[in-house]
Amino acid sequence: MSINERLEAINHSVELLAGMQIETEKGLTRLTERVDQLTGKLDRLTEKVDQLTENVDHLTDRSDVLQTSMATLADGMALLTRVPLDHHRRIDKLEGNQPPQ
Repeated sequence: MSINERLEAINHSVELLAGMQIETEKGLTRLTERVDQLTGKLDRLTEKVDQLTENVDHLTDRSDVLQTSMATLADGMALLTRVPLDHHRRIDKLEGNQPPQ
């Protein structure tokens, strides 16, 4: 193989490598752009998850308050249902009637 043929082969190899380098750089640029897009989406999703977590915490707090209120209401209702019975017993006691057995 003559020097000219060798130079021609090296030149051809360099051209192939240069073309591969250009395609690699283009691919890396596209990949970087896609990573940037995905990072933006991930940031937005993280914000939404944070908002959802805050909403769940708020709803949990409200549920706890509601549950406490319902328990208080149930206790109050139980007391109110006893009032007529207690009142009736007192009247019977005052009148000298024996309470039913």
